[in-house]
Amino acid sequence: MKRIVTIAAAAMVLAGAAQAQGAYPTKQIRILVGFPAGGSTDVLARAAAHEARSILGQELIIINKPGATSTIAMGEVASSAPDGYTIGIAPSGVMTLTPLVQTVPADLLDRTEALIVAGAQRTGIATEANAPYKTINDLFAAMKANPGKISIGTPGAGTTGHIILRAIMLDQKLEGNLVPFQGDAPVVQALLGGHVNAGFMSAAGFSEMIRAKRMRLLASMEDERLDVAPEVPTLIEQGFNYTSGTLQYFMAPKGLPPEIRKRLIAALTEATSRPAYVELAKKNSLYGPSKMTGAELDAYFIKVREASKQLVTRLGIGRKK
Repeated sequence: MKRIVTIAAAAMVLAGAAQAQGAYPTKQIRILVGFPAGGSTDVLARAAAHEARSILGQELIIINKPGATSTIAMGEVASSAPDGYTIGIAPSGVMTLTPLVQTVPADLLDRTEALIVAGAQRTGIATEANAPYKTINDLFAAMKANPGKISIGTPGAGTTGHIILRAIMLDQKLEGNLVPFQGDAPVVQALLGGHVNAGFMSAAGFSEMIRAKRMRLLASMEDERLDVAPEVPTLIEQGFNYTSGTLQYFMAPKGLPPEIRKRLIAALTEATSRPAYVELAKKNSLYGPSKMTGAELDAYFIKVREASKQLVTRLGIGRKK
């Protein structure tokens, strides 16, 4: 009889453990963001968290930890337990470009796994509405006429736009100052405060300012023109063969249990497909209905990184090992 009771008790413990794992999540989930509140990454994180609460039945808490082009926050994600309670959201450049040009706490290709695409980060170069530059060529002409005196703010030294601007300056033999900040919001503040002459940032950073006629877009850095200013040509249309093509995506520490990975991907996919999320993403020029998830998304990032290596090598800006 004692043996029967012992076996029954053990079976109950195992069943309880299985039920607890299957009930994921049982507590709040942290979403780390490597930029300040108000920028494009933060906007998408908060919108997704709001929608996902009703799907997962738990709070999703946004934690902003700006610095080092998002690599500090995403390094914390990489170092967290792979239990589904700490995830991150970041621009894809933190995976495909930043590790090539600066020392990072963790190589995300090795220590994280992609979950889903949260959006497509449309970017551009803007200036203050009353600035004398009407086109991107006006800005570059000013740089040529005033070597070292024109400054352009960027969201970070390892961001795609920062590297593209370095490439253009090298191609055109321009001398100017690229000023890295910690995200879009500080670039907007610096530009409106007259501390920089222009700024590279996501459309989430400048769209409302353009609608309010406080900023002027000089160029889209995407393959297509931006909805907020469809009359403004792309960099390619203006003679500069570069495009940003940055995605925003959710990631988790490598080694997630398969059922938790499946649950997170399904919940985040549903959250980012809901009308309220889609409307907000479109309003901020961040909507990108990519269906890539998991291993397929990781494979895509590997291909993009290989292409990025060629540009970094040409510029001679690869990090020293």
